[in-house]
Amino acid sequence: MILSERARALSELQELLQGARKGQGSVAVVAGPVAVGKTELTHSLVESLKGDSQLVVLRAHATRMGKRRPMDMLTQLAKEFEGVEQRPATSWPLAPWPDLENDGKQIAEDIARFSRQVPVLVVVDDLHHSNAESLAGILHLVRLARTAPVMVLLVVPDRSHLIIPLFCAELMREPHYFQLRLGPLSRDGVLEVVARELGAEAAERMADDCYRISGGNPLVLRTLIEEWRSNSSSQGEPVPPEAMRLEAGRVSALAVFASLHRSGPETMAVARGVALLGTEVTVDLLAQLLKTDPESVADQLRSLQDAGILQDVRFRHPRAAETLLGDPDFDELEARHYQVATILESEGYSSSLVARHLVASGTTSAPWTNSVLRESAMEAVGQGDWSFAVKCLALAMRGPLDDAEKGRVITKLIWAQWQLNPARVIRYLDQCYALQRVGKVPDEDIVTLLTIFLWHGRIEQAAAMLVDVAMRADTSERRAELRAFLGWALISYPVLRARLEEADTSLLDRLAEVDDPALLRHLRALRGAFSEHGPSDVAALSESIGTDQVSRGDAIATVLQALVCVDELDRAERCATRVVTEAGGPGTDSLRGVPQAIRAETMRRRGDLITAERYATTALKHLAPRAWGVTLGLPLSVLVAAHTARGELDQAEEYLSWIVPQNMFETLHGVAYLHARARYRLAGGQYQAAHRDFLRCGELLTAWEMDIPSLAPWRLGIAEVALAQGDRAEARRLVEKQLRQPRAQHPRIRGAALRVYAQVGDRHRRLAVLTEAAELLADGSDLHQRFLVLVDLSLAHQDVGDSQSARSVGELAWRSAVRCGAERVARRLLPESSTVGAPEPAALPAWSGWEAAQLSEAEQRVAQLAAAGDTNREISRKLFITISTVEQHLTRVYRKLQLAGRADLQRVHAGNGGVRAATG
Repeated sequence: MILSERARALSELQELLQGARKGQGSVAVVAGPVAVGKTELTHSLVESLKGDSQLVVLRAHATRMGKRRPMDMLTQLAKEFEGVEQRPATSWPLAPWPDLENDGKQIAEDIARFSRQVPVLVVVDDLHHSNAESLAGILHLVRLARTAPVMVLLVVPDRSHLIIPLFCAELMREPHYFQLRLGPLSRDGVLEVVARELGAEAAERMADDCYRISGGNPLVLRTLIEEWRSNSSSQGEPVPPEAMRLEAGRVSALAVFASLHRSGPETMAVARGVALLGTEVTVDLLAQLLKTDPESVADQLRSLQDAGILQDVRFRHPRAAETLLGDPDFDELEARHYQVATILESEGYSSSLVARHLVASGTTSAPWTNSVLRESAMEAVGQGDWSFAVKCLALAMRGPLDDAEKGRVITKLIWAQWQLNPARVIRYLDQCYALQRVGKVPDEDIVTLLTIFLWHGRIEQAAAMLVDVAMRADTSERRAELRAFLGWALISYPVLRARLEEADTSLLDRLAEVDDPALLRHLRALRGAFSEHGPSDVAALSESIGTDQVSRGDAIATVLQALVCVDELDRAERCATRVVTEAGGPGTDSLRGVPQAIRAETMRRRGDLITAERYATTALKHLAPRAWGVTLGLPLSVLVAAHTARGELDQAEEYLSWIVPQNMFETLHGVAYLHARARYRLAGGQYQAAHRDFLRCGELLTAWEMDIPSLAPWRLGIAEVALAQGDRAEARRLVEKQLRQPRAQHPRIRGAALRVYAQVGDRHRRLAVLTEAAELLADGSDLHQRFLVLVDLSLAHQDVGDSQSARSVGELAWRSAVRCGAERVARRLLPESSTVGAPEPAALPAWSGWEAAQLSEAEQRVAQLAAAGDTNREISRKLFITISTVEQHLTRVYRKLQLAGRADLQRVHAGNGGVRAATG
């Protein structure tokens, strides 16, 4: 079906053809920009003649390759003519024909002679690709058509007068010459096409987008429609009218590419220039790039605009430029990018824009490229575009740099690359170290470099660089910066202190002379957190996160670990969550992974093993194993410990099979890993190996003067190994030594120690010790330890013959196991009667006051039972805490909820109370 906008053109051609039937020959030229339907119009004319035995149609199609074959066009016409059935066998001396390669006039005359028997329509497509011999033969046929029933229909592009000027000039002199020009479809024409293909409703919604993207180019338009139809059918359900949106993709972009390819190499070159220059494209820049005159470029741009490919100097199709530049046959792409960069730099365009073309070219041969790339990298860093910054700096490193320039570039490259993927910096560290040793690395970059060197466990190199820079630290600002760095580095990498003191015994004392009260407060708080005697300024620790001194991954990890170390788990998790949230942009995986691992550790210490596993697994997704450096011990230790505690030794063993850096064991992360591995080995009955790991933890922490139970309770581990091997005396000695430590009195730490201590006493003493441990852990500060204590307590009751208490506590232990994720261990340790049918406690009353009052977990459990009518003694027995503790919990509940007593609590439980939570 012919479009209404093409119907008039077709009618005009049919009128000329009728004239040829009557003996009035003619030549018609269908001209227009590429892919606007010129060939399709001739096909429509030929299709309309199907079944007409009173007319012969001869067709030929010129190609660029045909220019190298003499008489290509007329040879095609001659072969077409050989197949004409109406040709009389004796009326025309066809065989043998004259030489086809040289005598085009004879072919033209033979066709004209035959037309007197049957009118002839000769269609020649893409005539501008013909060679001179073919053009001469076609022109001779045109002249013969003045007096013969022949219609010659030629299809040419708009600019054919520039390609075959002599032929066009001769053609226009013919009296029977007729020219028909086609352009892109109008908006109404596009609407007609879309309505015909997709329906009127879709046309109303999509015609404007179709016209905007295709520019009325029929080839692009048809491909857009087919692309939309294909995408819609792949969804499996009909697309509702309101969801009909056109999205131009790669398929329709290929239609643009095909149109440009047919336009010829000159037009394609201009189109690629437009794609390369992007938003900066101008006629003048294109002319410089293509080394031609602006008038020629402007003429080519007009032809692309006329074809609907361009609007002004922009591609209409959003993916046209990408497709053009992605053409695998465009082997000049990199060279063209460098040309564009050179032109833009000479014209004064921004360094960032010039650098993008330099990066795409991969070339830095000119001296000016180094400064452009460095400047652009820093601009990209300011915009958070770490990836482009790395590309600029990596390219700059390949350029002609002296050592001083190389030192400046490599430090920025390492810093930017570390933001994206810390593993990628490893290849540059030795080169950077060598440059620093000869004074070619700027001192102002040293803290960044030291952080990264330590991250990858290069403590010896870090120490050497630090000593070198410290000798030149002649300003208070530089000394303060180095002191702030050492504040956390000496904790996370304790062996660094020994390396520094070996190199310069007075260095640490010199750097300690800092006149910055806020910094000194933060440093004291950090030291206090890891001191055997404490205490620590918790508020100062929290405040330091996000300051200039504590903004990098490892520094943040140390401060968060300090909060964990002083059992400020809630505060540590809040700070870690804040860091993860704030580090939401690209290029900050190291900042997200470390605090996520700290969150996992806080959950593990609370005994929430399932959440701990989830957080640790999420942390590992941020960075590949090698990218973690020595910090890999942080998430791995959580996963090994959590799976071991849940009785999943196979999964724990899988994480232990990961290759870890050997120098990780010179860091706190290595101690955490060693302790987790020791617990795994103990659980698996590998007592000697477990003893070695626990002992190594103790040796390291003692040597570092950081022997704090909250870091790694190694004495308890060795005591458990001793118990497993029957050495109760050694176990007692170790547990008693831990219990005497100043930092071992926190309820969670003491409760865990008492659980082990109970195993070295007699049966009746054991009950009292475990009861105290259960009471210490009743607030839910460590769900897993509470579960273990309750298991032991249940078994202790069983040993003394109190089966009722054993069952009651066993059921409580089972519920704790479910909450912490240790059901597998519970089923192994507890009798079946405790793990089957154990009732869950009733839910809290549906009243917002419970939450608003911020009751602790222990207070909620006591309030539940009291509101349900249990006496204090019954509550004491059920929760296995003392009556005094029950009374203390209830007092706090009444105060927080502003209740007069148990009667008010029961009314709240029944939904009849009008009390409210205390807010002051």
